[in-house]
Amino acid sequence: MALIPDVAAALEQTVFGAGGKSFSDPNRVPMQFTSLRRLRLAGLDLTSRLSGGGSQDINSPGLAQVNENVQSQLAVIEMSVNPNSISFRQPKRITKRDTLEGSVFFHFTNSKGENNDILTMEFRGNTGNLDLRGDLNTDTGVFSTIGGTNTGANKKLAIWQNLWQLTRGPILLDDNTLNEFMINYNSIGIPVPIALIGHYNAVLEFTESADKPFSRDYSLQFTVQEITPSLDDLVEIIQSFAFDPATTQTT
Repeated sequence: MALIPDVAAALEQTVFGAGGKSFSDPNRVPMQFTSLRRLRLAGLDLTSRLSGGGSQDINSPGLAQVNENVQSQLAVIEMSVNPNSISFRQPKRITKRDTLEGSVFFHFTNSKGENNDILTMEFRGNTGNLDLRGDLNTDTGVFSTIGGTNTGANKKLAIWQNLWQLTRGPILLDDNTLNEFMINYNSIGIPVPIALIGHYNAVLEFTESADKPFSRDYSLQFTVQEITPSLDDLVEIIQSFAFDPATTQTT
Protein backbone atom coordinates (compact mmCIF):
# COMPACT_ATOMS: atom_id res chain seq x y z
CA MET A 1 0.00 0.00 0.00
CA ALA A 2 1.37 3.39 -1.00
CA LEU A 3 2.29 5.75 1.78
CA ILE A 4 0.14 8.87 1.98
CA PRO A 5 2.41 11.90 2.46
CA ASP A 6 1.55 14.22 5.32
CA VAL A 7 0.36 17.59 4.00
CA ALA A 8 2.25 19.60 6.59
CA ALA A 9 5.43 17.62 5.97
CA ALA A 10 5.06 18.05 2.22
CA LEU A 11 4.85 21.83 2.57
CA GLU A 12 7.51 22.04 5.29
CA GLN A 13 10.23 22.69 2.71
CA THR A 14 8.38 25.61 1.13
CA VAL A 15 7.86 29.18 2.29
CA PHE A 16 4.20 28.30 2.88
CA GLY A 17 4.91 25.69 5.54
CA ALA A 18 3.39 27.54 8.49
CA GLY A 19 0.83 29.51 6.50
CA GLY A 20 -0.89 26.58 4.81
CA LYS A 21 -4.37 26.06 6.22
CA SER A 22 -7.19 23.74 5.14
CA PHE A 23 -10.21 25.12 3.32
CA SER A 24 -12.36 24.77 6.45
CA ASP A 25 -10.02 26.95 8.52
CA PRO A 26 -11.65 30.39 9.02
CA ASN A 27 -8.20 32.02 8.98
CA ARG A 28 -7.35 30.53 5.59
CA VAL A 29 -5.81 32.78 2.93
CA PRO A 30 -7.01 31.45 -0.46
CA MET A 31 -3.92 32.51 -2.39
CA GLN A 32 -0.43 33.80 -1.69
CA PHE A 33 1.92 35.09 -4.40
CA THR A 34 5.67 35.55 -4.03
CA SER A 35 9.04 34.99 -5.70
CA LEU A 36 12.53 33.95 -4.68
CA ARG A 37 13.72 37.55 -5.18
CA ARG A 38 11.11 38.99 -2.80
CA LEU A 39 11.82 36.34 -0.20
CA ARG A 40 15.54 37.00 -0.31
CA LEU A 41 15.01 40.74 0.01
CA ALA A 42 12.96 40.04 3.14
CA GLY A 43 15.68 37.78 4.55
CA LEU A 44 13.73 34.60 3.75
CA ASP A 45 14.30 31.67 1.39
CA LEU A 46 12.39 28.69 0.05
CA THR A 47 12.94 26.65 3.19
CA SER A 48 11.75 29.43 5.52
CA ARG A 49 8.36 29.32 7.19
CA LEU A 50 6.02 32.27 7.48
CA SER A 51 5.53 33.31 11.07
CA GLY A 52 1.92 33.07 12.17
CA GLY A 53 0.50 32.78 8.66
CA GLY A 54 -1.59 35.93 9.09
CA SER A 55 -1.98 38.88 6.76
CA GLN A 56 0.87 41.37 6.59
CA ASP A 57 0.51 45.03 7.44
CA ILE A 58 1.72 47.04 4.46
CA ASN A 59 3.83 49.14 6.86
CA SER A 60 5.24 46.24 8.90
CA PRO A 61 9.02 45.64 9.19
CA GLY A 62 8.56 42.17 7.67
CA LEU A 63 8.17 43.65 4.18
CA ALA A 64 10.91 43.22 1.60
CA GLN A 65 12.84 46.32 0.59
CA VAL A 66 14.87 46.72 -2.59
CA ASN A 67 17.03 49.33 -0.84
CA GLU A 68 16.63 52.17 1.61
CA ASN A 69 15.58 54.61 -1.10
CA VAL A 70 12.86 52.45 -2.68
CA GLN A 71 9.35 51.96 -1.34
CA SER A 72 8.72 48.67 0.48
CA GLN A 73 7.45 45.62 -1.37
CA LEU A 74 5.28 42.89 0.09
CA ALA A 75 7.39 39.76 0.56
CA VAL A 76 4.25 37.62 0.24
CA ILE A 77 1.15 39.01 -1.49
CA GLU A 78 -1.92 37.62 0.24
CA MET A 79 -5.25 37.62 -1.59
CA SER A 80 -7.97 37.43 1.07
CA VAL A 81 -10.67 37.41 -1.62
CA ASN A 82 -10.72 34.94 -4.49
CA PRO A 83 -10.55 36.25 -8.07
CA ASN A 84 -13.81 35.99 -10.02
CA SER A 85 -12.56 32.89 -11.85
CA ILE A 86 -9.52 30.61 -11.96
CA SER A 87 -9.14 28.18 -14.85
CA PHE A 88 -6.86 25.14 -15.02
CA ARG A 89 -5.69 23.98 -18.45
CA GLN A 90 -3.56 20.87 -18.99
CA PRO A 91 -3.97 19.41 -22.50
CA LYS A 92 -2.65 16.06 -23.68
CA ARG A 93 0.54 15.85 -25.71
CA ILE A 94 -0.90 14.15 -28.76
CA THR A 95 0.05 14.59 -32.42
CA LYS A 96 -2.15 13.30 -35.26
CA ARG A 97 -0.69 12.15 -38.57
CA ASP A 98 -2.84 11.14 -41.54
CA THR A 99 -1.58 8.26 -43.69
CA LEU A 100 -2.90 6.35 -46.69
CA GLU A 101 -4.20 3.65 -44.33
CA GLY A 102 -5.82 6.05 -41.83
CA SER A 103 -4.84 8.29 -38.95
CA VAL A 104 -2.01 7.66 -36.52
CA PHE A 105 -1.83 9.29 -33.07
CA PHE A 106 1.51 9.82 -31.36
CA HIS A 107 1.50 10.19 -27.56
CA PHE A 108 4.52 11.95 -26.02
CA THR A 109 4.81 10.72 -22.45
CA ASN A 110 6.83 11.52 -19.34
CA SER A 111 8.74 9.12 -17.08
CA LYS A 112 5.43 7.92 -15.59
CA GLY A 113 3.95 7.07 -18.98
CA GLU A 114 1.54 10.04 -18.83
CA ASN A 115 0.94 12.26 -21.85
CA ASN A 116 -0.15 15.24 -19.75
CA ASP A 117 1.21 18.60 -20.86
CA ILE A 118 2.30 21.45 -18.57
CA LEU A 119 -0.43 22.92 -16.36
CA THR A 120 -1.43 26.52 -17.09
CA MET A 121 -3.62 28.58 -14.75
CA GLU A 122 -5.52 31.76 -15.60
CA PHE A 123 -6.70 34.17 -12.91
CA ARG A 124 -9.43 36.75 -13.60
CA GLY A 125 -10.72 39.17 -11.01
CA ASN A 126 -11.41 42.70 -9.84
CA THR A 127 -9.36 44.79 -7.45
CA GLY A 128 -12.30 46.17 -5.47
CA ASN A 129 -12.60 49.85 -4.57
CA LEU A 130 -9.21 51.60 -4.96
CA ASP A 131 -10.45 55.14 -4.28
CA LEU A 132 -8.23 56.41 -1.47
CA ARG A 133 -10.69 59.20 -0.65
CA GLY A 134 -12.95 56.68 1.04
CA ASP A 135 -10.33 54.96 3.20
CA LEU A 136 -10.16 56.06 6.84
CA ASN A 137 -6.65 54.58 7.11
CA THR A 138 -5.28 56.78 4.34
CA ASP A 139 -3.20 59.74 5.46
CA THR A 140 -1.80 61.29 2.30
CA GLY A 141 -2.29 64.94 3.12
CA VAL A 142 -4.15 65.27 -0.18
CA PHE A 143 -7.26 63.10 -0.01
CA SER A 144 -10.00 63.59 2.57
CA THR A 145 -12.36 60.89 3.82
CA ILE A 146 -15.80 60.92 2.22
CA GLY A 147 -18.80 59.47 4.04
CA GLY A 148 -16.80 58.07 6.96
CA THR A 149 -16.72 54.53 5.51
CA ASN A 150 -13.53 52.49 5.59
CA THR A 151 -13.24 50.85 2.15
CA GLY A 152 -9.79 49.36 2.72
CA ALA A 153 -8.65 51.05 -0.50
CA ASN A 154 -5.14 51.68 0.85
CA LYS A 155 -4.45 47.99 1.43
CA LYS A 156 -6.18 46.93 -1.80
CA LEU A 157 -4.12 49.38 -3.82
CA ALA A 158 -0.89 48.16 -2.21
CA ILE A 159 -1.76 44.51 -2.97
CA TRP A 160 -2.80 45.38 -6.53
CA GLN A 161 0.40 47.32 -7.26
CA ASN A 162 2.56 44.59 -5.70
CA LEU A 163 0.89 41.88 -7.78
CA TRP A 164 1.40 43.90 -10.96
CA GLN A 165 5.04 44.49 -10.06
CA LEU A 166 5.56 40.81 -9.21
CA THR A 167 4.54 39.74 -12.72
CA ARG A 168 7.12 42.19 -14.14
CA GLY A 169 9.90 40.71 -12.00
CA PRO A 170 13.32 39.70 -13.38
CA ILE A 171 14.12 36.17 -14.51
CA LEU A 172 17.62 36.05 -13.03
CA LEU A 173 18.91 37.40 -9.71
CA ASP A 174 22.20 39.24 -9.24
CA ASP A 175 24.04 35.95 -8.65
CA ASN A 176 22.47 34.43 -11.81
CA THR A 177 20.12 32.29 -9.72
CA LEU A 178 16.76 31.64 -11.39
CA ASN A 179 14.09 33.84 -9.82
CA GLU A 180 11.35 31.30 -9.13
CA PHE A 181 7.75 32.47 -8.78
CA MET A 182 5.42 30.74 -6.33
CA ILE A 183 1.70 30.57 -5.58
CA ASN A 184 0.15 28.94 -2.53
CA TYR A 185 -3.34 27.77 -3.54
CA ASN A 186 -6.27 26.48 -1.47
CA SER A 187 -9.96 26.16 -2.47
CA ILE A 188 -13.06 24.06 -1.93
CA GLY A 189 -12.05 21.93 -4.94
CA ILE A 190 -8.49 21.57 -3.60
CA PRO A 191 -9.13 21.60 0.18
CA VAL A 192 -5.48 21.17 1.15
CA PRO A 193 -2.87 23.88 0.40
CA ILE A 194 -0.59 23.21 -2.56
CA ALA A 195 2.52 25.18 -3.53
CA LEU A 196 2.83 25.98 -7.25
CA ILE A 197 6.21 26.97 -8.70
CA GLY A 198 6.57 28.33 -12.23
CA HIS A 199 6.49 31.56 -14.22
CA TYR A 200 4.01 34.16 -15.48
CA ASN A 201 3.23 33.95 -19.19
CA ALA A 202 2.85 37.71 -19.45
CA VAL A 203 2.69 40.81 -17.28
CA LEU A 204 -0.64 41.20 -15.46
CA GLU A 205 -3.29 42.59 -17.82
CA PHE A 206 -5.93 45.06 -16.70
CA THR A 207 -8.55 47.44 -18.07
CA GLU A 208 -9.12 51.12 -17.32
CA SER A 209 -12.86 51.68 -17.81
CA ALA A 210 -15.21 54.59 -17.16
CA ASP A 211 -17.85 52.03 -16.17
CA LYS A 212 -15.69 51.05 -13.17
CA PRO A 213 -13.79 54.23 -12.24
CA PHE A 214 -12.72 53.05 -8.78
CA SER A 215 -11.77 49.43 -9.55
CA ARG A 216 -9.84 47.50 -12.17
CA ASP A 217 -10.57 44.18 -13.87
CA TYR A 218 -7.39 42.12 -14.24
CA SER A 219 -6.14 38.78 -15.55
CA LEU A 220 -2.88 36.85 -15.42
CA GLN A 221 -1.61 33.47 -16.62
CA PHE A 222 0.78 31.23 -14.72
CA THR A 223 2.63 28.17 -16.07
CA VAL A 224 3.19 25.56 -13.37
CA GLN A 225 6.49 23.67 -13.46
CA GLU A 226 6.39 22.05 -10.02
CA ILE A 227 3.66 21.27 -7.47
CA THR A 228 4.04 20.36 -3.78
CA PRO A 229 2.49 18.00 -2.82
CA SER A 230 2.20 16.25 -6.18
CA LEU A 231 -1.23 16.16 -7.82
CA ASP A 232 -0.78 12.39 -8.08
CA ASP A 233 -0.84 12.23 -4.28
CA LEU A 234 -3.66 14.74 -3.84
CA VAL A 235 -6.56 12.25 -4.03
CA GLU A 236 -5.04 10.01 -1.37
CA ILE A 237 -4.25 12.98 0.86
CA ILE A 238 -7.83 14.28 0.68
CA GLN A 239 -9.38 10.86 1.17
CA SER A 240 -7.14 10.18 4.15
CA PHE A 241 -8.85 12.90 6.19
CA ALA A 242 -12.22 13.03 4.39
CA PHE A 243 -12.99 9.41 5.28
CA ASP A 244 -11.08 9.09 8.54
CA PRO A 245 -13.51 7.46 11.04
CA ALA A 246 -11.90 9.47 13.84
CA THR A 247 -12.83 12.77 12.19
CA THR A 248 -16.08 11.81 10.45
CA GLN A 249 -19.21 13.14 12.16
CA THR A 250 -22.67 11.62 11.85
CA THR A 251 -26.00 13.36 12.25
